Amino acid sequence: MKLTNNEAMIEGLELAKSLGEEVIEAKCDSLLVVNQVNGTFKVREERMQRYLDKLQVTLHRFKEWNLQQIPRDQNSEVDALTNLGSSVEDDEFDTGEVREGQAKG
Repeated sequence: MKLTNNEAMIEGLELAKSLGEEVIEAKCDSLLVVNQVNGTFKVREERMQRYLDKLQVTLHRFKEWNLQQIPRDQNSEVDALTNLGSSVEDDEFDTGEVREGQAKG
């Protein structure tokens, strides 16, 4: 399942929360998204509003959160991880079981 960057951000935040994180600092290379989340820019598209609503709900599950804009060229590692993570099928994630021929580590 291929995720958009927006979907990947929400998935990453939900994962962090499921791991017990209470304070989160998220980084995004989209100045538009960061300013819309922080309330500086108005949202004009309905699809984007639905995404931002979901993102706000997810962010507000943390005691503290900060969403910071970073230049796209500084986001290449995160982008690569997003692409890698979204290319893995759900059933390929390790469930904690050791499969034959694999060492648990």
